[in-house]
Amino acid sequence: MQKFKYPGLVALAGFIVWLSACRHELPISGNTGGSADTTGSGTGSGSSSSSGGGCSADTVYFVQSVLPLLTSSCAQAGCHNGQTGGDAGDYTLNTYAGIRQIVQPGNAGSSRLISITSSGSMPPYGYTALSSDQIAMLSKWINQGAANNSCTASSCDTTGVTYSKTVVPILQTNCTGCHSGSAPAGGGVDLTTYANVSTQVASGKLWGDISHSTGYNAMPLGGSQLSACDRSKIHAWINAGAPNN
Repeated sequence: MQKFKYPGLVALAGFIVWLSACRHELPISGNTGGSADTTGSGTGSGSSSSSGGGCSADTVYFVQSVLPLLTSSCAQAGCHNGQTGGDAGDYTLNTYAGIRQIVQPGNAGSSRLISITSSGSMPPYGYTALSSDQIAMLSKWINQGAANNSCTASSCDTTGVTYSKTVVPILQTNCTGCHSGSAPAGGGVDLTTYANVSTQVASGKLWGDISHSTGYNAMPLGGSQLSACDRSKIHAWINAGAPNN
C-alpha cells in the first residue's frame, strides 16, 4: 500500500474543523472586571458552592439571580442598604446575612420577603413592583434552601441574542429596580421600554456604564458588575445594531 506523503495536511485540516465547530463558545475566566462576590454582598452564613461549568438549570443561584434583583429593587439610596436614613437601617437587602433575616429556608410561603413583595407593598409606590416571574424565582430559591450559592458557566453563547429574550431579562434583574417607575431613582433614566434603552445605547451610556468605562457611571450602582457573559451578550446585541427583536 502506498504511504500518504503529507500527514501534516491531515492534522491541519482536523484542527480547522475542530476550531470552526467551537467558534460560538466564548471562554469565561471568572467575572473579568467585576467579582461576583464583592465586599458587602453575598456574605454571611449558609452553604456556598461554585462550578466552572456544571450549573444546574433548575437551581436558583443567590449571587447571580437573587442578590442583584434585591440590590436593584430594594437597596436604592434611602432604602434597605444598611446606610442611614429612610428604611435603610431596618433590613439590609444587599447582603446575604440581611436577606436571610426575612426568609425561612424551605418555606417561601412563610417568608416575609415573599409576603411583602407579592402584596405589592414593596418596592414602595413610585417603583415598579416585582413581576410574578421574579417572585416565583425568589420563592424557588427559598424553597431550595435559601443557600448562599453561586455558579458561573465556563462558556458563553452569544449567538441568537435578542432584545426581548436576552437583554430585557438582564436589565430586569440588575437595573430596572432603580431605572423604572414614575420616579426612577437612577437619574430619571427609565430602562423598561425599548425606546428608552435605545436612547441609552445611541448615547454610549448603556455600554459605558455597564462596562465601567472611564468617564461613565459604574453600574449597577451598589452592586457587582454584570457578569462577563451578560456583558458579552449585551455587547453582541449592540454590535448587531441594537434591534427591537
